[in-house]
Amino acid sequence: MATITDVSKLANVSKATVSRVLSGTRGVREESRLAVLKAVDELNYRPNVAAQNLAKQATNYIGVILPSVEATNVATYLPLLAKGLKSLNKFMLVHYATDIEDQRRVIDELQEQCEAIIVMGAHTTGPTLPNVVHFDSIQVEGDTVSGYNYAFATESACRYVLGKGHRQIALLIDEAKEMASEQMLEGYRNALQNLSIPFNRQLVVEAKNDVEQGLLTLINSFTKYTALVVKRDSHAAEAMRLMREFNIAVPQEVSIISLEDSPLAALLYPPLTCISYPTEQLVDDCIDRVRCVISDKPQVNDRPTAIAGRLITRGSVANITA
Repeated sequence: MATITDVSKLANVSKATVSRVLSGTRGVREESRLAVLKAVDELNYRPNVAAQNLAKQATNYIGVILPSVEATNVATYLPLLAKGLKSLNKFMLVHYATDIEDQRRVIDELQEQCEAIIVMGAHTTGPTLPNVVHFDSIQVEGDTVSGYNYAFATESACRYVLGKGHRQIALLIDEAKEMASEQMLEGYRNALQNLSIPFNRQLVVEAKNDVEQGLLTLINSFTKYTALVVKRDSHAAEAMRLMREFNIAVPQEVSIISLEDSPLAALLYPPLTCISYPTEQLVDDCIDRVRCVISDKPQVNDRPTAIAGRLITRGSVANITA
């Protein structure tokens, strides 16, 4: 038997839009109304009272899916998301996902309870859903997306340390196949190419969910480097700890710069120089996109929005003297 979720997927609209069309509510675009009616006819969908009540209840909730592996980092966004959703008279239903498959399963489960779903971190592959908003994931075709421009941030970080005289710059990424890692590598290459510095693959290290092991691989290598670019402040903290254990002075021997700027950055020793992650701007953009989803309005800009960070200088980057 077809469900309201099936109709939503086939018509490529949110469940709330399906409910509004079936109840005769005004304010639905004609294109969406016709798509829903066509899907209802094709699926022979017959709503019952229980399903209609569920649909009405679902309009009060927005699902939020957090990646378990970065739960501490992304959980800091929850108060801002809650505040933004409150302005829409919505409440959060928070779930965690361990991997892409688990994320896809949670999305399916939340479809029965939520009008829209915000996915933090890595995005799913395969068919896209019109009511799924990917937070911080800027290259998802067909989805509603907002995200940090990691390519620009990494290039900016590299340009900054290059300006300090560094020429051997190491880059710590999560996994090469992840979009953020691909963007970081793109920005890294661009910065090197602009100064005709050859790309050295040995200076790019994958953490693969084990930051300590990735950093130890770099520290124990025979490859010379004087600067390190990392994605998270927690990665920088781990690098500083390991370098102290190996008697490597920061920033005198190795400078470190992060692409985050969380409260941790100013507490480290030395205080961490960062390309600041624009959390509030990303949350505001995400809430705007959720608003468009639940009101069945087209996006102001159909192209993914890449948001740039800004340089915050502290004490973890030193000049290289000739």
